[in-house]
Amino acid sequence: MSSENLSGTILELIDSEAVRRAAKEHDELGRQAFLVKHGFGAPGHLYVQVDGRLYPAEAIASVALDYQYPQRGRQGYKQVLAGESKIKPVLQNLGFSVFADRADNVEGERLLRRAIWQHIRAVAKNGLVAPGVLRELGAYGGGQGIWVDAARTKALHPRGVAVGVLHTGEHYPDDLDEHGMIYHYPSTNRPPSRDASEVEAMKAAADLQLPIFVISKPTPNSTLREVKLGWIAGWAEESKIFLILFGEEPPRKVEKEDRSDDEPFIPTGNRSRSAVRSVRHRPDQATFRLRVLQRYGPRCPLSGVAVLEMLEAVHFIPDYAGGSPDPRNGIPMNAALHRAFDAGLFAIHPDTLKVEVVPGGPTLEDLGIRFPSISNLPRKPHRDALEWRYEWWKRKNYG
Repeated sequence: MSSENLSGTILELIDSEAVRRAAKEHDELGRQAFLVKHGFGAPGHLYVQVDGRLYPAEAIASVALDYQYPQRGRQGYKQVLAGESKIKPVLQNLGFSVFADRADNVEGERLLRRAIWQHIRAVAKNGLVAPGVLRELGAYGGGQGIWVDAARTKALHPRGVAVGVLHTGEHYPDDLDEHGMIYHYPSTNRPPSRDASEVEAMKAAADLQLPIFVISKPTPNSTLREVKLGWIAGWAEESKIFLILFGEEPPRKVEKEDRSDDEPFIPTGNRSRSAVRSVRHRPDQATFRLRVLQRYGPRCPLSGVAVLEMLEAVHFIPDYAGGSPDPRNGIPMNAALHRAFDAGLFAIHPDTLKVEVVPGGPTLEDLGIRFPSISNLPRKPHRDALEWRYEWWKRKNYG
């Protein structure tokens, strides 16, 4: 049958149920087997969304025509679908959304990523998906920590835009929780320009307000992946970390540098809450860590420890008392000093800025405090926060 005689065939597709039946067959066979069975070597450049899932639009339209007109037999419609310009309006007229697999503008890319996220949620079982699902839709390319897909996204930014990140948990196991994560800049044996390009691609996703897919393994040996929708909410250049928050909507503000001194200090207001007696959820903790490192840098001012993995963001007005995530309510400390600080073994005087220890208790040397003053910090904690903690320390130790 000549393409001349069938040039208008796609316009004959008027049955939305036929589209759904084609999508069901796709689900039963799997993408590759479906394409091979119906003579498609590649999926084409359009996706059609059916009940939250994405399918190769050209192949689905072709098979839908077979379902709509079974009396004709297999017609080989794939040869005569008349191109994407006709497939898209026909499927849209039947009530389906259609997306290009490569957007030429930010809004188109944002819609595509939202559609991919819907697909991931629709196909996930117990919250997990197979890696092949992510590769098929371009949510992740595999192998590297940051997936940019420069060929697809360079139209939006010269170095491309980050699409997904992989968190293995091998090097920084404590940086991921249900609300967000701290993601470290890539540091590899590749040419430095490659790492720098990936960092710029992450920042581009933030500037363009495009979500990224955060991929992790539920267990080290799992063959499946957990996926969250994330937004790059800030970075600390000196510490070489990104803040990624999870959720359906972008952050109200991207934290690029410390400007807290330009704002009024609000000592309390943390959204921490207790869900179970011994479990506390701290949705602002990742943001607090980033802002503390932005303000003070990746170094404990009391011990001199400058290994990022050993540093924690410490509240003066603590989380349980509603201490705010303002970085002036905190300071970076190495993990051991943090424990001693929370145990009330020392405090910082709000006026002298000197460390004081409990008489008869561990000495500065015992605690590993080499620099018993924070007066040399270019940016200092807020006096109100220091005073709250100092008064708590006096009550605890002196009644």
